[in-house]
Amino acid sequence: MNGVTVKSNTRQPTRVRTRLAPAARRHQIVTEATRLISRSGFNAVSLGDIADACGIRKSSVLHYFPTMYDLLTAVLAQRDRDEYEAVAIGTAPLTRTELRAHLRRVVERNIAMREIVTLFTVLRVEAMDPHHPAHTYFAQRTRAALETMSILLDWKPDPAIAARQLIAFWQGLETLWIADPATDFLLVWDAFCDDFFR
Repeated sequence: MNGVTVKSNTRQPTRVRTRLAPAARRHQIVTEATRLISRSGFNAVSLGDIADACGIRKSSVLHYFPTMYDLLTAVLAQRDRDEYEAVAIGTAPLTRTELRAHLRRVVERNIAMREIVTLFTVLRVEAMDPHHPAHTYFAQRTRAALETMSILLDWKPDPAIAARQLIAFWQGLETLWIADPATDFLLVWDAFCDDFFR
């Protein structure tokens, strides 16, 4: 208006930041990252989105997780802990029928978390590169899974080979399911188990 600049008195809402202990802040970041990735997919989530969800600056997220890969690795580690708590086997030995039922419960839980399984699968392949930041994490996880499964499959003639067969099939089926959502995961899984646990 006639060259006069009118300043608006409207103020942007001030973000209220809550101070948290480092461990609590780190847990909050991982929790929010998991929630956002599960809802939107990892390609649609940025460090800025996660910072907004936590009510902090992006630089604060970077303080705990210098790269997105570092954060994704933490998300996967948290998923492992949650998985262990949700479907822990315990110390009692399992019959082959009990083990089959237990593994099916794990599969059903994974099917309900498609985005996290997708994230896990993509990162697992990328992390085959020894220079990948998640390489050690996945290598250790694979060794632990093979050792545990070899113990659980002690009724097989060669438990070590059986453990590799089971894990290879499981991971392959997850990859197929991600590539082709029409795949009936449970139908294929049950057909495999009919032979494997006979």
